[in-house]
Amino acid sequence: MVSLPLLNLKNHTSLLFYFTLLNLKTRFKGTYLGLLWIGLEPLFIFVILFVVFNTIRIRGGGEEFFAIYLLTGITMFHIFTRGTMSGLGSLRQNRNILESINIKREFFPVSTVLLASISAVIEISVLVALMPIFGFVPELSVILLPIPVILVLILTLGVSYILSIINVYARDIQLIWIVISQILFFVSPIFWKVKEIDGFLLEIHNYNPIGQIIDLTHKIIFNELESITEIIYPTIFVLVIFFVGFAIFQKFEERVLEKL
Repeated sequence: MVSLPLLNLKNHTSLLFYFTLLNLKTRFKGTYLGLLWIGLEPLFIFVILFVVFNTIRIRGGGEEFFAIYLLTGITMFHIFTRGTMSGLGSLRQNRNILESINIKREFFPVSTVLLASISAVIEISVLVALMPIFGFVPELSVILLPIPVILVLILTLGVSYILSIINVYARDIQLIWIVISQILFFVSPIFWKVKEIDGFLLEIHNYNPIGQIIDLTHKIIFNELESITEIIYPTIFVLVIFFVGFAIFQKFEERVLEKL
């Protein structure tokens, strides 16, 4: 029977949030810094890339607020990759629960994205807190920032639907997705700008959903939005991926336990 995503879980809302918080506690159990690691991970990457690419840009006639530009891209990309890596293994890692209780398979990828949304709040807060340190004062357009954040979470869930099903059938996807994520990092506008590229890289960007979201985030933070279509295009792109991902998940979810 065809159904809509997320509505299947309306009767399990409390359990979903409890399971998400339990996973959050488990992930950082035994660490001294706890939740601080959520913000520190992208910061470590930022520091390394900032030192390298800022030096290059200064020699080539760099630009103001490159640090904020770079950190914004890293933050959005990190939300996506952390969420999809967790979503990828969500069914296989919870095999015992699936065998013990009758619950919608969708519960587990959705839980990982809820966890990613908590991480997103922390990481975006770190980004905003660092803006004054680099002398950056965002303009009024920053009130639109929740739009790309919501889009990256929807994209993460759509991709997680697909990856979690593939992982049930072929565990190789875990290694393949690591490679794909590394490729996506370099073909997304994290340390370069769309207006600086052309040719094949620009073509890739036009069909790169996470790259589109990162570009939209940059435009919102730096008040460079020129038309509503710059929001509409990535929104439609992400929604298509989300519903296709759910359709694939729904088609194969009943056979999950057989394959696990």
